[in-house]
Amino acid sequence: MVTPLITPATLVSAPTGIAWNIIPTPKATPAQQFAEQYNICHRASQIVDGFVNQAFRATVDTETTAGPNYYTTIDNNTGQLRWILTRWPVLEILAAQVAPNVLPPTWTQVPYGQWRIDTPVLGIYNSVVPGGSGGSGGQAIYLGAGNAGWWLGRNGYLFSASYINGWPHAGLTANADVGDTTITVDDVTGFTGAGAQIYDGANTEDIQIVSVQANSPLVLPNNGGMAMAGPGTLTLASGLQFAHVGSNPANVTVSTVPTDVIWATILICMTQALESGITAVSIQNIPGSTTMGGHGIADLTADYERLLRPYKRVI
Repeated sequence: MVTPLITPATLVSAPTGIAWNIIPTPKATPAQQFAEQYNICHRASQIVDGFVNQAFRATVDTETTAGPNYYTTIDNNTGQLRWILTRWPVLEILAAQVAPNVLPPTWTQVPYGQWRIDTPVLGIYNSVVPGGSGGSGGQAIYLGAGNAGWWLGRNGYLFSASYINGWPHAGLTANADVGDTTITVDDVTGFTGAGAQIYDGANTEDIQIVSVQANSPLVLPNNGGMAMAGPGTLTLASGLQFAHVGSNPANVTVSTVPTDVIWATILICMTQALESGITAVSIQNIPGSTTMGGHGIADLTADYERLLRPYKRVI
């Protein structure tokens, strides 16, 4: 099970006005409370994914399409192929292939370096803190001249690309001590070169990742090589300032997810608590809060949708 966008530690420490210790029942044990809080965090993360129309956390995806056409166009001046992919933001192109559009396809590898991202991501790889509000980056890539053209007509070629998209996010799965330069997480996807935060209450700190190693690298299709994805190790540019306790399920996250998305996920968790009815006896109606004015869940929903709207995927 992947670590949700927020964990119970982040949720219960947020200024929500909700008494999370009476969920699922007022007399629940700490273990039962943690289990349901984790379920709430997972559900909220899936709601985020559904609203933005894709997995928000970084994933490795392989996409195949025919071209040239509307989504795969040839620049008449440079001869380069511009391909609008279906997921964003594109963080890294791992491999690309071209084949005549016949069955079965015979793939030819696009040489390494004969590609580039149309709109590179800002705020993940050029910073030591998570990406800024509103997101950045695009979902189009270029393949070098000579890899395709109009020689076989419209849709005469098949194009395949394996790439990393989304925001790197993982849970800490083993203890880390002050000064450690490696940490163990449940997903290393997209973290190479990234700036991230370790979310751990008062021990939250910024880190810079210089390299990653997956326990079992992902085999890419069409002889595209390997991708570092799934559980593994992050190597840091400098030693940790604080000690962090890893666990399974993880309660400490290592993330590049923008803070407005984290807050949106917390708001979604609040709607779940209010819908359950159990917190009606404990939530505080503070003047100026979003739960005032008789709107409650509707106000919270409007708030999280407003925060997430800039991240929606255009299909």
